[in-house]
Amino acid sequence: MNYLTRNIDSTLIGWKRSTTRKPLLLRGARQIGKTATARSLCSTFKHSVEINFERQPELHRLFEQNLDPKRIIRGLELHSKTKIEAGKSILFFDEIQQCPKALSSLRYFYEEIPELHMIAAGSLLEFVLDEISFPVGRIHSEFMYPLSFTEYLRAMGDEALIEFIPHFPFGRHIEPNVIATDKLRGSLRDYFLVGGMPKAVSTYKETGSFLDVANIHEDLLQSYGDDIRKYAKGEKQLLNCGETFTRLFNQVGKQIKYSQLMVGEDVKRTKKSLQLLEQAMVIHLVRNVNPQGLPLGASANDKQFKIVFLDIGLGQRAVGRNISNYDSSDDLLNLYHGQLAEQFVGQQLLAESVSASENRKVYFWMRTEKSASAEVDYLIVRNGKIIPIEVKSGKSGSLKSMHLFLKAFGGSGVCLQDRESIETNLNLSFAPIYTLL
Repeated sequence: MNYLTRNIDSTLIGWKRSTTRKPLLLRGARQIGKTATARSLCSTFKHSVEINFERQPELHRLFEQNLDPKRIIRGLELHSKTKIEAGKSILFFDEIQQCPKALSSLRYFYEEIPELHMIAAGSLLEFVLDEISFPVGRIHSEFMYPLSFTEYLRAMGDEALIEFIPHFPFGRHIEPNVIATDKLRGSLRDYFLVGGMPKAVSTYKETGSFLDVANIHEDLLQSYGDDIRKYAKGEKQLLNCGETFTRLFNQVGKQIKYSQLMVGEDVKRTKKSLQLLEQAMVIHLVRNVNPQGLPLGASANDKQFKIVFLDIGLGQRAVGRNISNYDSSDDLLNLYHGQLAEQFVGQQLLAESVSASENRKVYFWMRTEKSASAEVDYLIVRNGKIIPIEVKSGKSGSLKSMHLFLKAFGGSGVCLQDRESIETNLNLSFAPIYTLL
């Protein structure tokens, strides 16, 4: 499979050139391209040494004696028959969750050989981090997600369309182009079914077959199901977690109620399943917050939340949908009560976010006062400002909640919908669903 260019590539090149870099840890769910991305970076070095702790368990012993970086490097040089030189070489630890002591060793590499480029990648890392002393402040983490819509366009050879996608804040004028708009809508339709999992995108690019993509999605879902056995302890928790995972995509856009998600199941067990799936990074919990100040996360309510599934294409397959469920004339944004539109926007907000930790988070706002209830789909922070976002599946619809929010908290809001261009009315902008925020 050819490498699919990722937005994070430029960030990694910047890390490579930095004189104050720390060991870099790529984090995220399985099968989203972490290894391929790290290898792409490694190819820019004169020498690279890759260690896969899942495929090479014999190398775990190298970290058992002690965590002396110089001793470890000598052992890796003998194993790889490659000289590891600071400034010329990069050391890549893959599947690092399989060797927790290797993860702990990164702090000593940073403290004793800071000039050596080191990158690591792993899945289910959040479970390992609970068990070890994570070297906070000595490692830089970058989070990865499935391909965003712009990355998908680039992978499909449609990079020229990206210049017609609006960027927030809306200072740059984009001349309307009917052909570009039609192509973007067609690509968006495909993306809703293919999603952004690298293997699914590569398969669709090669074969153009949604059936082939569906088979890839089935394999991925099986893989995620197998992973649940690694972190859900006990038969009842395992069954609950697996069933919860397969049902969650149908809950996108709704506030999650444990008792309604798994009727008849123990609520505490279902709550634990959601916590585990969030740790595995196959779902993202979108928590209700009080937007009166920053950081938004300080007021996050763990009892009031919605979810964004890992990937829109994978999620549709998880609930049994495929190309046969859609007619070519269907308005995908209106299907399933706008659920697909809200999943798409949430997924893009995560995948296209900048590196600052606050900007990686996605929240929502809900008020339950009598006769004045309201809900805004998403809240994000950009340049220190809170941006409320409403997702409207059609070209019209009530914006009562948005207006209540803006009246109460001020600022400017964005309404994403099926439209060709941006229109701003006082403190509210209306923009295409695929707008970059």
